[in-house]
Formats: sequence, structure tokens, C-alpha cells
Amino acid sequence: MNRYLIISVILLFSFNYVNGQCFVTSGNPVGGTSNFGVMNKNSFRISSYYNFFYSDQYFSGSEHYDGSKAVLKYAKFNYTGLYTGYGISDRLTAELETGYYFNKTQAYKIEDAVLSGKGFSNVVASIKPRLYINQDKRFEVAAALGLNIPISNGQQIINGVVLPMGVQPSTGSYGVVLQSQLIKENSFRGIRFFFNSRIEKYFSNQQDFLAGNYYYNALFFSKHYVIESLALQDWTLILQLRNQIQQRNIQSGNRISASGNVLFFLTPQINLSIGDSWNASVLADIPIYQYYNGVQIGNRYAFSIAVIRDFHLKNK
Repeated sequence: MNRYLIISVILLFSFNYVNGQCFVTSGNPVGGTSNFGVMNKNSFRISSYYNFFYSDQYFSGSEHYDGSKAVLKYAKFNYTGLYTGYGISDRLTAELETGYYFNKTQAYKIEDAVLSGKGFSNVVASIKPRLYINQDKRFEVAAALGLNIPISNGQQIINGVVLPMGVQPSTGSYGVVLQSQLIKENSFRGIRFFFNSRIEKYFSNQQDFLAGNYYYNALFFSKHYVIESLALQDWTLILQLRNQIQQRNIQSGNRISASGNVLFFLTPQINLSIGDSWNASVLADIPIYQYYNGVQIGNRYAFSIAVIRDFHLKNK
């Protein structure tokens, strides 16, 4: 039997079950390129990152699962993200996030079938005002309000098979994104602390699928080093502790039992600064706790590579 027909039958008779085992990403994957604080007036930042995710392990709750419900051999994606920010004033920054999946893949155990989608994810347009700053204590508080706009509302169809939500490049959902950021630094010791909190609230798409609310909290510690013995001297080590919570997804008014999770990651990052305008980073996600509702494929490993370029525009 044609492998795509087999997968179609699986999707038809196990819709809720299979969708619960996907790695639905509500918005754009986190790539370690968050822009903290408010930018200076007339400054412009553009950053691009590559993010790779792979997993071949299942969880039931917080325990590894090897039973018959594990229908996938593995899931993976290759994603490139783009961030731009512009300092409208010294107190207000405009931001834009988007990205593209080169592939978003699920490999099934049945007939070695593979389903893979690709394309643009969502666009998030935000305005970030500075709420408070104390220059003497080197402390700043900022917030952001954004709109999530899907580039495509339709569903991808490959070889006559409507791809499951887990491999669609976009959920096709509009939404609202709220962020808050705190920054504390000690310039003399080259130390900074960052805290970033993000909430994503989505609405039902045209297929009556509603992605669960997404909550993200991350605490960063960074230490700057100047290594004079190296040709490239300006380095920063960053350690991130991140918590991600996603509520259950809803299809046609029914909660998908095998969806939603609580995750904790430890993410080490190395950043190289070149001059006043270029930064390059490498980071890796290390799962330290994973809890999944029902039986779901979890996280094995993920890493990102990012390049950031700053421009300082002059007034005419």
C-alpha cells in the first residue's frame, strides 16, 4: 500500500492522538537573539539565526516512554529566523520577527513514511517602550506589545496528503504577544543579569485549531572577557535558565489530551563581538526537566547559530 495512503488512514482515525504527538510551535522558535532593553534613537539592528531541533525520544508525563503509542521514529526541523529592531526614540523601539522552515519533519515507524512541510512561519510586529531606567544603578525595565500575523492561513498538501499540524510551517493563527524585560549590569566587573518573560495568546485558525497559550521565562547571566592574547579579543559567556509552558491545544472545541508541556532548559552560549557592530553567537539547549501531558515526543537536542549587525544611523 502507498505509504502516503497509510499515513492518511492514521491521520483520519487518530486525529487527536497524532496531533498530540507533534511538536507544534505556536510562534517562531527561540534562537537566542532576543534584543534586550530599548535601543538608542536612530539605531538599527538586524540579526539572523539558524536553529536545528531533533528528537527520537518519547515522554509520558516526566518519564521516558517506549510503548506502542510511540508512532514516530523521530521529529526534526531546520529553521532560520530574522529579527529587526529600530530605535524610534531613546524610549521606544519597533521590532519585527519572522522566519522560514527549510523542513519540519516527522518520520513514522509504519512503512518508513516521512512527512515534511516547509515555508514561512509567522510575523510578530512589536512596539517596546522603556518603562524605567536608573543610569547610576545600571538598571532598566522594558515591555513590549506585539501582534502575531500568519503569513499563510492555508494548509500544506504533499502528494495528496494534508500535512498534520505538527509539520505545518505555521499554525495559521493570529495572536497577541506580550513581553517584559529587566536588565541589571555591573560595568566594572563585566557582568549582566537579564530576565525576559513572554506570553503568546492565539486565536483559532481557519481549520478550527487553537494552539495553547505559551509562557516563556528566561534568566540570563553574562560575563564579558577581553583576551588580549587572541586576534579576536572580545568574548562574552552567557548562561540561560529557561522555562517554557504550553497549555493544551484545542481542535473543534475539544482539548487534545496529548498536548501541552512544562519544560526547563539550561542553555550555554558563547558570543564574539567584532568592533562595535558585529556579534556572532553559538548556543545549545540542554533539557533538565520535561513534562508532557499524555504521550508525546520530547526534546533530545537543539542548537542555534546567530549573527547580529548593528547600524548607527545619523540624523539628516
